[in-house]
Amino acid sequence: MGWFRQIGFRRAEIRKNRPDREETWLDWFQRTENQYPLLIALGFAVCAIAILMWRPNVMPWRVGQYVPHDIVARVDFSWSDPDALNQARIEARQLEPRIYKAVSPDPLQLIQEDLKRLPEWVKNKHPDQLDEPYRSFLDAASIVELQKYSDESHKNQWDNAVDAFIEQLRLQRLIIIPAEQRQQERNRVIRVQGQDAVHVEETLSPDMTEQLRARLSRPADTSFPTILYPRIVGITLAKLQPNYVLDPLATAEAQNRAAANVPESRGESELRANMTIVNKGEIKAADFIKLQAEHEAFLQSLGFRVWIQRIGLAATVLVLTAVMSVYIARYQTRIVRNHARALGLAALLLAMLLLPQLTGLGTMPSYVFGIAPTIMVAMILAIAYDQRFAMGIAAVHGILATIAVGEGLEFYLIILTGVVTCCYLLEDVRTRSKLVEVGGATATAMMAATFAVNLLTMDPIAFVVKNAIYSGAAGLAVGFIALGILPFIERFFRITTSMTLLELADASHPLLRRLALEAPGTYNHSLQVATLAEEAAEAIGANSLLCRVAAYYHDVGKINKAEYFVENQSNPDGNRHLNLSPNVSLLIIIGHVKDGIELAKEYGLPTSLLPFIQQHHGTTLVEFFYHRARMSKGSEPDPLEQEVQEHQYRYPGPKPRTREIAILMLADSCESACRAMEEPNASRIEALVHDMAMKRLLDGQFDECDMTFRELELIEKSLVKSLLGLYHNRIAYPSDKPSGSNTTATTIPAAAKTA
Repeated sequence: MGWFRQIGFRRAEIRKNRPDREETWLDWFQRTENQYPLLIALGFAVCAIAILMWRPNVMPWRVGQYVPHDIVARVDFSWSDPDALNQARIEARQLEPRIYKAVSPDPLQLIQEDLKRLPEWVKNKHPDQLDEPYRSFLDAASIVELQKYSDESHKNQWDNAVDAFIEQLRLQRLIIIPAEQRQQERNRVIRVQGQDAVHVEETLSPDMTEQLRARLSRPADTSFPTILYPRIVGITLAKLQPNYVLDPLATAEAQNRAAANVPESRGESELRANMTIVNKGEIKAADFIKLQAEHEAFLQSLGFRVWIQRIGLAATVLVLTAVMSVYIARYQTRIVRNHARALGLAALLLAMLLLPQLTGLGTMPSYVFGIAPTIMVAMILAIAYDQRFAMGIAAVHGILATIAVGEGLEFYLIILTGVVTCCYLLEDVRTRSKLVEVGGATATAMMAATFAVNLLTMDPIAFVVKNAIYSGAAGLAVGFIALGILPFIERFFRITTSMTLLELADASHPLLRRLALEAPGTYNHSLQVATLAEEAAEAIGANSLLCRVAAYYHDVGKINKAEYFVENQSNPDGNRHLNLSPNVSLLIIIGHVKDGIELAKEYGLPTSLLPFIQQHHGTTLVEFFYHRARMSKGSEPDPLEQEVQEHQYRYPGPKPRTREIAILMLADSCESACRAMEEPNASRIEALVHDMAMKRLLDGQFDECDMTFRELELIEKSLVKSLLGLYHNRIAYPSDKPSGSNTTATTIPAAAKTA
């Protein structure tokens, strides 16, 4: 049995490894490079489901939204009415008695002291000589009576009478408050410091003369002689001031405690099922609270059935994730290969999904915060990748955003309009105003779509205009935000926009200035190559701006050893390679590639330019030093006995992996070869370009880029045309001086000026 089992295992292994066997899904998944993208997609789906699991709590209505019909309750519910609770607290504040504190010093004590000094003040004075209020109440007889108590023998008797008078007033619990405050306390209860609650009717005010006189007369009658007590009552009334005033701090604290003690249940209200919650029209903030309470009560009434909706939600997210995964695998395979890019894309989509979900849970307008994140996704992906990819991913993300905010098809149509407009217009970012212009166009398109769908639902024109303004604000805001974060987008996705390339093309860039100063021949060569590469890229529809800017920097590595390159040598006889071995010269020549990479990183050049510096020579042969090394073995070397191997004199590569780098390789080699040509003409240049192209093609330098033979032919024609413009024949300028003269004056004919 063991022998048969071994044969079965061997046959299964043979069938598994047969070259003609079709690959199954299991085989595809078992490959390690395919497992990580699937795990990232699964992680995205799980996170998206977790975010959208809050959707049952999302209200289908917003504050300020128009409802075309009355909204009725689906279940019995109660809600906490903040207005009712606030009104109850206001009532509690109003009902809380205000607190009055005693005046310091005590007015009765001041009156007591004045009355004790009264006999001394009136001694030997005529009534007309007295001050008010004594002049109004004292006559000659009363003054004579008071003078009796000015003697030391009777002074104690007068003091005792005054003390008895004041003491009786105190025993009456005389509460005098300002008239305006007593008026405010009408029909209320107040709290007096040191006493219990007192009804305001039990208090007096200084303007209540008759009531006060009645309260003062009896104590004065029992304390003073008959001739004096009416006078003392009048003087006391004139001097009497409020002895209690309002204490605002203590009153405010008491009212705050009273409001805080109001139970939350005072704000509770109830509605029965099928009763109207909100009438037709605009939803107010108070209406939204009732709708939210009814929605929560309805969810609680569903019980376990709410999980049916959540299961459907999870299935929907899984389907949409699968759609996006297939779309990414079909149109952006580098995201599948580059796991960091896949994680970055998943993080972007999840972050832009979280904001609409939070908007749905709150009261923010969905026409702003529900639309803007998806438009941002479209704009970022259009910048980082391409228009078609951005449009597809953003369209699916718009479905998730629509689900998050709980809106319908009309809302998704607005998002889709913005996505299509944004992606269609955002082809190339060459200026800073481009993103703002795209945002403005997107805003205009979404405003038109908002008008259309809102009129379809027959909303009032005021609400249609408001929603259109909201959606327009979302599109315009995305344009400004994207402009602000554009450098971070480039760094995160490792891309370079045309705007950044134009900035790098400025001759004042520090690295270009250094190249012009330290290696002027290389700088001039780079300018010529940039012209050739740009025209060739235009001919085949490649990125011409990238080719031009990359050409400026492709030879920056020659700065370190500029004098070892022929274009920087002013005296050809002083060539430094004459005294070097071919191997050393080779290391110097190919070293400019590595030096260029280091300089590019040092000066912060974008990563998109590094492949041009690294690959513009590919794995081509350094022919001059290769042949020199071979010839150093003998005047007529035998190839069979040659020890110098060709691969030893090749650039380390890699080969060009894009059409743009292949164009730069051809432009670089053709410009150098034409510069060395003695008498360049049309036929020679055309033959030279064709030979250089065929040599690179047969050498396999274009094997790793997607350039076709048709494109190679167009590149050749473009290079020939550009080189003829650079190296065309010129008419010799005639001299006005006789032959043999040291000085020559030139006259340029009209024909020569146009040559």
